[in-house]
Amino acid sequence: MIKLDIGRVPEGHSHLDLEAGASDLEADLEDGRLESPVNLSLDLDRRGGDVFIKGTAAAGAVLGCSRCLKEYSLELEAPLQLLCVVVGESDAGEEDRDNVIRVSPGARFVDLAGPVRSELLVLLPLKPLCDQECKGLCPRCGIDLNVSSCSCGPEGHDSRWDALNKIK
Repeated sequence: MIKLDIGRVPEGHSHLDLEAGASDLEADLEDGRLESPVNLSLDLDRRGGDVFIKGTAAAGAVLGCSRCLKEYSLELEAPLQLLCVVVGESDAGEEDRDNVIRVSPGARFVDLAGPVRSELLVLLPLKPLCDQECKGLCPRCGIDLNVSSCSCGPEGHDSRWDALNKIK
């Protein structure tokens, strides 16, 4: 949970820097983890009860390469644009829109963990690679081909494709 005390945000423009732990985001990565700290740099603009938030969220991620399986670090920096809107009782049933956080009239705190987590996770690669030129592991002996070569040679002939190879 990353709490922003909207009760203390002054009318008009202000700036706020926050630091949170990666565990505050509750991000469950399949083949990696977010690392602390998560740094937020936020420009706040309060007009009445509504607060517009614009800024960035930065964190480090440790991912496993999909070719060689080694861990590597990746720096993430995501833009944030959020609007905290005070809603009355009659608006309570309305559905939330993207980038809009609905708060009740007496609320002092807003949890930014969900929007920050979403913006950071969308930056993660679908197929993480430690390097674009990563050679991966040998499919026969498992040696890391980035470190050394092996004597396995190319794979043998697969006879299941012979019938298709005859078609020309």
